[in-house]
This record gives sequence, C-alpha cells and structure tokens, in this order.
Amino acid sequence: MTDKYLQLNRAKRLALACLVFAASVFILTILMPKFYPGLIGAWWLGLIKMASEAALVGGLADWFAVTALFKPIPAKYPIPHTNIVASNKSVIANNLSLFVKEKFFHPEAIETLIRNSDPAKGAGRWLSVDKNATRLSRFLCDAFAGVLRVLDDKPVKTFIAKTAEKGIDQLDLRQLMATSLGAVTKERQHQVVLDKVLGKLANLLAEPDTQVYIADTLVVWLKTEYSRIEKLLPSGWLSEQGALIAVKAVSSILEDIYQDEHHPIRHAFDEQVHEFLYELQHSPLMEQKVNGYKDKIVNDPALKDYVYQSWAKFHNWLVTSLEEQNGKAETKVSALLKDLGTTLTQDSDLAKAFNKHIGEAAKYMAPELAEFLTRHIRDTINSWDEREMAKQVELNIGRDLQKVRINGTIVGGLIGAILFGVETLLGL
Repeated sequence: MTDKYLQLNRAKRLALACLVFAASVFILTILMPKFYPGLIGAWWLGLIKMASEAALVGGLADWFAVTALFKPIPAKYPIPHTNIVASNKSVIANNLSLFVKEKFFHPEAIETLIRNSDPAKGAGRWLSVDKNATRLSRFLCDAFAGVLRVLDDKPVKTFIAKTAEKGIDQLDLRQLMATSLGAVTKERQHQVVLDKVLGKLANLLAEPDTQVYIADTLVVWLKTEYSRIEKLLPSGWLSEQGALIAVKAVSSILEDIYQDEHHPIRHAFDEQVHEFLYELQHSPLMEQKVNGYKDKIVNDPALKDYVYQSWAKFHNWLVTSLEEQNGKAETKVSALLKDLGTTLTQDSDLAKAFNKHIGEAAKYMAPELAEFLTRHIRDTINSWDEREMAKQVELNIGRDLQKVRINGTIVGGLIGAILFGVETLLGL
C-alpha cells in the first residue's frame, strides 16, 4: 500500500513538473521580446510560444479531466460532472457486477475454462506426489474429525435425533413395505428367498449336531408322554432311528419343493405372500399394527439408549483414528488419493469423464455462483464510503492517469508546433 502511495505521488509530481515547465516556457516567450526588442517577429520564438501555449492548454485540460474523476472541482461549489467516481458509486457497482457476471461466469465461459485447463490431469499430477497426497489426507481427516466433533455436541445431537424421529414418524412405513414387497414379488424374488431357506434347512438337517438334538428331543418326549412304555423300550435306539427317519422325511420334502417349481407348498407360499401384501395395502388393522411397531421403534427407551451408546463408542473410535498423526486413517486416505492421482494421469477415459462431470457441475452451479458473486460485488461497493472509494480507485489506477496528463502536455506541445508550421506555410 505504501508503494502505491509513493508511485502515485511520484507520478503526480512528474506531471506537475511538465505542466510548470510548459507554463514557464510560455511566460518566458512573452517576456523576452519586452527585454530584447530584436526578438520581435522571430519565427523560432513564435514556434516555441505556440508550442508551449498548446502544451499548457493540453496539460491543464487533462489535469482537470483526471482530477474530476476523483475530486469535486472546486471543492465547495463543484462544477457539474466532477467527482465522477464517488457520484456514480451505485452505477459503478451495478455495471461492474454485471460485467463480471456476463464476461466471467456465464456457463459457456466456465465450460471453456474447464475444457482448456484439463483439471483431471492437473489433479492427477498433484495427487501423484506423496507429499501432496499426505497433506490433503491430513486436511480431510482433520475436517471430518471436526465435523464429527460438531455432531457430538449435545444441542446438535439432540437436534439430529429429533429430526430423525420426526422423519421416521412421518414415514409411511406400511406403504414402504408394500412397495418393497410388491417389487420383490413382481420379479418372483420371494421364490429365490424360499430356495435359499430350503437349502439352509437341508444343510442344517444334514449336520450331526442337529440329528443328535432331534434324538434327544424324542427321548424327552417319550419319557414325558409315554413314561411307562419308555421303560420297556430301548428309547435311545428308537430316538436315533426316529431322528434319522425324521431327517430323511423332511429332507425328501425339502428336495421335492426345491426341484418342483409347481409344488403345492410353493403355491401356498405365493398365496400367503400375496395375501399379506393385500392386507398390508388395504387392511386398517394391519396399518394399525405397522404404525404400532413404528411407534415402538421411535419411542423405545432401550433402543434409544443402545443407539446412543453405540454411536458414542463408534464416534470416539473414529475421531481418535482420524486425529492420529500418520495413523491408519490418514495412511489409508493418502494411499487412496495417490492411487486416484496415478489413475487420472494414466487413464485418459477416466480423465475425460472426470472433466466432463466437473464441467457439467460447473455449468449447473455457474448461474447461482455468478448471482452470489455479483451480488457480493455490488453490495460491497455500495457499502463503501464515497470518498474512500474514490481514493482507492485513484490509488490503483491514478499512476497511469498521471501519465495521461504528461502525454497531454507533450502532445499538446507537438500539436501547437504543427499548427504553427501550418500557419506559417499558409502565410507564405
């Protein structure tokens, strides 16, 4: 800022020196014939006088034009159309914001910028460097840890819990279940589920532990229901044989169901599923039951306590892992970022897709971003003090405008000399 002040003052002094020089020469050309009568009528003196006079006029005119941009002339009762920058603050704010919006933030300009800059390749090269990937990984881990700490704040956590409860309470669970089940039955995926259940049951029955359990159950049943007969019969042998018979019978039934797509049990299963789906969609009693289950889920203190405790444990573990320097989380994220960078630099198709999506996102965001930035520019300029605004504008472009004053003085002098030559030639 100090350098700008020094440069502006230096340029002003130089422009003033040129103007004073032109004025001095002009005054000198007027006084010289009075002291040296022999110079009266000298052509060269006339040339210098006319050139200095034109230079003085040009310099004064440009001084007025440049000064009128930033200051009122005169200060107390200013001439109209002076102090232009301060007087037109709103116009400048609107025009500047509109210019930025139309020339820099329209969708075509954003798309061209992204297409020419190839951000995918640049990001890939940057991420391929270990130092950059590690630094970005550390930043992401810190940022995510900060978000988690904010979420763990009691008011925030209460707000999220209330919002979640409100969302669940407004959710039409019955319709959601009906839609999901309808989609499953439409593709007959419920029969695939039945096949998997049958396979699991068959495998379970084939296990020795299951057969031992069935045999033990039969022994208990015989002792309970037929205690007298059980004392006369070999209950252990009967239980083992009964278990084998039961396993074979059930396995045979399961195999028949599994192999036969038109088995009566499959049809019965279809009927039960469609009946449940119909009741789910049309039965007020089913709706009442589903809403009752939903209310229990929302208002169950034990479930809330379990969820809170689980979240607290997970939250503490995740925050600790994220904040650990050179920990597993940071190392893993860094490795993923580096792999992404290598892939972007080597896979041109991925890079093109990456650029395409960035371009589409930028085009989508461009109008909103342009509106935000232009509004920010306009409001910021309008909030400035008029005199301070004029001062800042002069500080940034005034040095070049002082060169206009210098050029005006020089060009004015040259034009005066040329006009003197034209006048002399016409006189001849």
